[in-house]
Amino acid sequence: MRAGDSFTMLNRGKTSFDAEAFRLLYLPIIGTDAFALYQLMLSFSTGRISHFLEYLNLGLNPFIEALDKLSGLSLVRVYDDHTSLYFEVKSPLNFENFLADDFYRQLLISRIGENRVAALAKRMEPKGKEVSKKFHEVYKVSFDSQAQQNPSNTKERFDMGAFKSIMERQGYHLNNENQDSLTLYSLAEKFELNWYELFKQAEKTANADKSLNMNNLMRSLSGASQPQPALSAFPKAFADLIVISKSHEPDDFIRQIKAQAGGFVSSEEHKLLTNLSRQNLPAEVQNILIHYVLVQQKNASLNSNFVNALANDWMRNEVFTAETAVKRILEREELAAKAKTGAEKRPMKIKKEAPKWSNPDYENKTSQEELAKLEKIRLDSLKKLKGEQN
Repeated sequence: MRAGDSFTMLNRGKTSFDAEAFRLLYLPIIGTDAFALYQLMLSFSTGRISHFLEYLNLGLNPFIEALDKLSGLSLVRVYDDHTSLYFEVKSPLNFENFLADDFYRQLLISRIGENRVAALAKRMEPKGKEVSKKFHEVYKVSFDSQAQQNPSNTKERFDMGAFKSIMERQGYHLNNENQDSLTLYSLAEKFELNWYELFKQAEKTANADKSLNMNNLMRSLSGASQPQPALSAFPKAFADLIVISKSHEPDDFIRQIKAQAGGFVSSEEHKLLTNLSRQNLPAEVQNILIHYVLVQQKNASLNSNFVNALANDWMRNEVFTAETAVKRILEREELAAKAKTGAEKRPMKIKKEAPKWSNPDYENKTSQEELAKLEKIRLDSLKKLKGEQN
């Protein structure tokens, strides 16, 4: 997006705008730049981006940031056609709909606090008997069943109520009600999950005290969303290992490996695996790690320093499936092999020192007595050489 790009407003004059609701509900969330930009968009029809910059006294980057804030809350839709932009301004929610929506309510609480939001939600209750008419009492309409809305066209919204209900029934809880709720909304939208799908993922990555761990949940979803290589892409032995790792718990997996070698699982190894589970390293990934340390590296037992270093590396690189764990191992082995091959091919460097006399600053400190001995040796060698030639 550049200042010289042209823009067109697609629906100018077709939005409803409650200035008070927009000021009290949206301003704390979007900030003053986006607040002013939205209202200016209601007035413009066509022009260039530079017009917004001039009116608002903004640079291009702050303008883009303000526009992103508006689109993030569905207040503006942006369409980019190379050097031309199209904006569709959407109507903001009114007081009742905004505060009835848990996502928007939590977002506003995060900005101005729960007490102020509660005060905004208060409404004056009517007095007297309601005498309003029903629709069918006033309008005589023949309903056409074919004109009913197709349910498949309505986008399913993340149901926070259902999520929290099952979470509480299963004994789980949030550490930070406000921030964690916003994170859950964001994750549900980003990974296109409904409330039940997101809960099952949150359950897998929860802390030992049954509080939902947002960081682990984000890492797990990010790792799972990455395309996984097919089993056919691995050597058969590794493909079989991947399949087996998905059907065993780590305690059972290590016990079988130790039994085949005539060994046993120590209490320290049990503790180490328990700690890996608490760190939310998936069971299938733990099994690949166990196999790598005990079978491929031919160690008799799990060394906590080595295992923890490897587990930390995998978690930092979002290794949350058996496939990605094996891929990581193969990459590690390939790098090690290249380093070894390079070291073998590299010729040994023998340091050759130049003779001292070749140094221009060399000072001959040989004594006269030593020079006489050297001269005698030279003359004797010459006489011997002449005698051999005769």
